[in-house]
Amino acid sequence: MFDLQRLRALHAVRQHGSVAAAADALGFTPSAVSQQIGKLEREVRSPLLERAGRGVILTDAGLVLADATDSILTTTEQASADLEELRSGVAGTLRVLCFPTAIRGLVGPALGELRRTTPDLTVLMEETWIRTTERIEAGHADLAIAHDWVDSPIDLPAHLSQAPLMEDPVDVLLPAEHPLAGRDDVLIDDLLDAPWIIDTNDGSICSQWLRSQMAARGRIPDIVHRVDEYPSQIAVVAAGLGVSTLPRLGRPDLPSTVRTVPLRGERPVRRVFTVCRRASSRRPAIRTLIDALRARADHP
Repeated sequence: MFDLQRLRALHAVRQHGSVAAAADALGFTPSAVSQQIGKLEREVRSPLLERAGRGVILTDAGLVLADATDSILTTTEQASADLEELRSGVAGTLRVLCFPTAIRGLVGPALGELRRTTPDLTVLMEETWIRTTERIEAGHADLAIAHDWVDSPIDLPAHLSQAPLMEDPVDVLLPAEHPLAGRDDVLIDDLLDAPWIIDTNDGSICSQWLRSQMAARGRIPDIVHRVDEYPSQIAVVAAGLGVSTLPRLGRPDLPSTVRTVPLRGERPVRRVFTVCRRASSRRPAIRTLIDALRARADHP
């Protein structure tokens, strides 16, 4: 009988290509992962890893065990789902990962409703947007609320299940005294000369969208401030220092000195969805949580 924790360590090394990356995904130290794999090697009396450049690859014996671990983890998840379905009512504990704006506009209110309607279900939420799918794969969380963009969807491994929740359009954020602040909508052509406030990540969808829209018109955006947090962006716009873009989900209350105006034509739109392991997607607790999130998404 092999120790499941040791098998998970080997499985993570195959997924992530190195002991250090596996340790990061599992939340352990590289030394701890190496120790687990070392114990497994002594147990099977065969080397399981060999060096390949800066990383490692699995030996034939390692591949056999990693493939078996796939089956073991899937079977364990399916057994848990079957057992949960046999119980009366929805109960248990779910560990959920969530990005910040979804907590404010979607998850927080949904969990508040679940606390009243399903008191035997405990949901432990963690705010994060970093390596959420890897943590779901590794079994460190049960469900993630994630997002991508309609024009740039992410690809998930086949053993993960995705359930759509909502689409989240992006609007323009303007100072209240701006000449366009009273419009029903605006075009990007109306803002070619505007001073822009964008985030610090040039690879973000909003940054890429702005640059591509400007480039299509032979222009370069006048970027005057780089600010990540939405409340901080709002404060900078409120001071009359520029314009910005802002998704609708989880949008905080705006001061009287700021207006949001919808974009007309091509605009960035976020897709918000849940991610869980496919083998656990039948669990009544997970289905109940997804239903609660969808009900909240229908009435934001």
